[in-house]
Amino acid sequence: MSRTASVKRSSMVKAMLDSEEPSIRWKVRTQVLGEDPASPANRRLGEEIRNSPRVHALIDGAATASYRKWQGRHWVLQTLAELGYPAGDEALEPLAETVLATWVNERYYREYEPTTGPRKPGVPVIDGRARRCGSQQGGALLALVKLGLGGDGPDRLVERLLHWQWPDGGWNCHLKPSAVSSSVYETRF
Repeated sequence: MSRTASVKRSSMVKAMLDSEEPSIRWKVRTQVLGEDPASPANRRLGEEIRNSPRVHALIDGAATASYRKWQGRHWVLQTLAELGYPAGDEALEPLAETVLATWVNERYYREYEPTTGPRKPGVPVIDGRARRCGSQQGGALLALVKLGLGGDGPDRLVERLLHWQWPDGGWNCHLKPSAVSSSVYETRF
């Protein structure tokens, strides 16, 4: 790295470390500077995140529905996990329960062939490949693990994801029989 780039980078890092938003400071410290998230300083920063106006607005504004686009509890948990919200807060368990009730619902244990009849509650399977959006259960899994929530729920999500995994290692929810490889988007979580 050139001296100019190094100086520019260090001034950007300093500016972010001076941010009033604790989640920005936490991300820079843990993901840019490589500091241990469990260090005393970063745990104190986690408490600032927990008590920040942004986090209170997210939690207070969470829709009751789990997957209501960008407002449901699924999205709130994912956002809290990304912001550096501290793991193990039992106050978030009701959100986790709603998310798990959605993504390990009994319908995800039923399968059907969509080309032989009407759409049914369950997971469509075409040519032996489950058509599931792995990003949904995968996103919930990532948030629950980062936040230390959900009891055995993360294990159940893993079981479902492994059950639906395609031979190339990913997932795809496209219902056209011509889809023969997993989707980058559905697999990236």
